[in-house]
Amino acid sequence: MKIGKNLLKRLLIFNTGLTMKLETGNLDILSAENEERRGWFVGSFIPKDSLLNSDSCEVKWSKFLKGLKRTSSQDASDNTHTVAVLIKGKWKCFFTEEKKKVILSEPGDFVAYDGGAHHENEALEDSHLMVIRWRNKE
Repeated sequence: MKIGKNLLKRLLIFNTGLTMKLETGNLDILSAENEERRGWFVGSFIPKDSLLNSDSCEVKWSKFLKGLKRTSSQDASDNTHTVAVLIKGKWKCFFTEEKKKVILSEPGDFVAYDGGAHHENEALEDSHLMVIRWRNKE
C-alpha cells in the first residue's frame, strides 16, 4: 500500500537518550495518493510500521462538493460506533430506517451512531468532515 514518499516523513528525535517516532503529512495529499482508501488514514489497512496503523479504530478525512449524495450502510452485525464531526460546510445525514434527519451546520457539530445504521448523506455546502469509527467492547 503506497503512503507517498514526500508525504509521511519519519523523523527520529533524540531527547535525553529516548527516541520518539514522528510522522507528518497532509490529509488532502494522502487521500489523493491513496484513493482506494476513500479518505481513511488510520486503521488496520495502514502499513504495520506506521504510527497510523490501528486495530482498534479508524479515522477518515472527507471533503465533499456541494450537492454530492452518498448512501452508506454498515453490516447490521458490525459491532462498531461511528462519529462524524463537521470541520467546515453544511452536511445532511438521513437515517433511513429511523426516518431521522440530522443537519451538521457549525464547525464541531457531530453525529454519532451504531454500526448497521443505514443512512444517506448530502453535502448542502462544500464540506469537510472527520469520521472516527471504533469497535464496541460489548
